[in-house]
Amino acid sequence: MNDSTLLFIGCCWIAWVVYWVIMASTTKRTVERGGFLGYRVVAGILIVGLVAAGRLVHVSSHSQLWQTRLALGVVTDCIVVAGAAFSVWARITLGRNWSAEVTFKHDHELIESGPYALARHPIYTGLIVMALGTAINYGRAIGFGVLVALCGGLWWKARQEERIMSRHFPDTYAEYKTRVRAIIPFVL
Repeated sequence: MNDSTLLFIGCCWIAWVVYWVIMASTTKRTVERGGFLGYRVVAGILIVGLVAAGRLVHVSSHSQLWQTRLALGVVTDCIVVAGAAFSVWARITLGRNWSAEVTFKHDHELIESGPYALARHPIYTGLIVMALGTAINYGRAIGFGVLVALCGGLWWKARQEERIMSRHFPDTYAEYKTRVRAIIPFVL
């Protein structure tokens, strides 16, 4: 593992969290809340299942899959920065409609521009890209287990968000769903 590239990735995650915490105070008033635990439970179940499966096949969560050399570390740094930039772009575009939880805001708007023209959940896209870059750099089984758990939790949360958006914007959201993929632009 290349410590300097992993340190850079850690700093990217810290900067991302700090930005998210600061921006959390700029949101509109919430008028409807979705499920609070659903996606957390899904992620937790996936982690427990992956650990159990790993034990069955005698793979430790800390099993090293490869050594990250400097060249791969630089590539993974770029992947993490790209994911962070995409999610921040999405957060800026979403503006005051954003929430850490599944919610519907007062005077909520359906955003279809910027990264929302590429994916219905671009913040999740960015997070998954960041986690993928981190897992590749870390080079251990646990990194990919966390990535899988994150994907499962975000998938669940996206489904909850889509139910709320479909209820509040029945025609426009249905049309938006036919044009724009959920997570991976043009694919999924």
